[in-house]
Amino acid sequence: MNRITVEQVQSSERFYRIPKLLVESKYYRKLSAEAKFCYAILKDRFDLSLKNDWVDEQGCVYLIFTVEELQELLGYGNKKVIKLKKELAKYGLLEEVRQGLNKPNLLYLGNIITDPRMLRQDFNEADETVTEEAKPLPEAEVSKRHFQKCQNDTSRNVNSTRQEVSKRHSNDTEYKETDNSETNYLEEDEEKAGRNLKKKVQQPSQFDKDYIYVLVESKLKTEIKSQATIDYYLGRFEDRYQLALNNMVYIKDSESVAEYVFNGLLSEISKELRRNAS
Repeated sequence: MNRITVEQVQSSERFYRIPKLLVESKYYRKLSAEAKFCYAILKDRFDLSLKNDWVDEQGCVYLIFTVEELQELLGYGNKKVIKLKKELAKYGLLEEVRQGLNKPNLLYLGNIITDPRMLRQDFNEADETVTEEAKPLPEAEVSKRHFQKCQNDTSRNVNSTRQEVSKRHSNDTEYKETDNSETNYLEEDEEKAGRNLKKKVQQPSQFDKDYIYVLVESKLKTEIKSQATIDYYLGRFEDRYQLALNNMVYIKDSESVAEYVFNGLLSEISKELRRNAS
């Protein structure tokens, strides 16, 4: 065996990185090792997405990674790869959006849960806890407890954003037509998601809207130092808020709306910075 040296460890050798929480926490314990590795491979593709400006109008980065590509990288067959994708979707780590006939699907990766209380629970137990705690708190409680919670948002969005991707820049990957089995997987999971949702919010109250505004402002303060800049972009809150209500198919809670609005404002900031730099 040829042992790895210090120089090799400190070199620029490329690695797939698996988040430690996927391995160490009880919440993700039953997620298969293959699915965790698949998540690392998908997340590694973000560099290519940013290079090609694959960012939607809400500021969310998407991937284009076909089943065939994953089969080749993982060394698994079609059914195994689709099973792994369904596993990731179950844990809120992957969302797939169809574009249309003969076009590859868009893949959105979900954030890993960071709430210590949830991470100490089994996935099914934690899911029940989230459902129970999704009930609105009295106004006096929300103002303090939820304001702190916004920094560690653990809600798993079930948004379905259908968009057409602009003509892509050339890159090192050639994409193939999505097969029927992948499309069937999408339809099946979308149907299940609709059945399992506990609540669909038709019209958030004024208090919800004010609370969402506070969440968005707090998130912006973590990204931007200038209060004047924050105030400038918060002037667009109303438009982004209405866009969220119109585009989000299912709204689980106020935090998910705040995340949607925040990502949209960040997208606007990034685009304006790129325009000013050019």
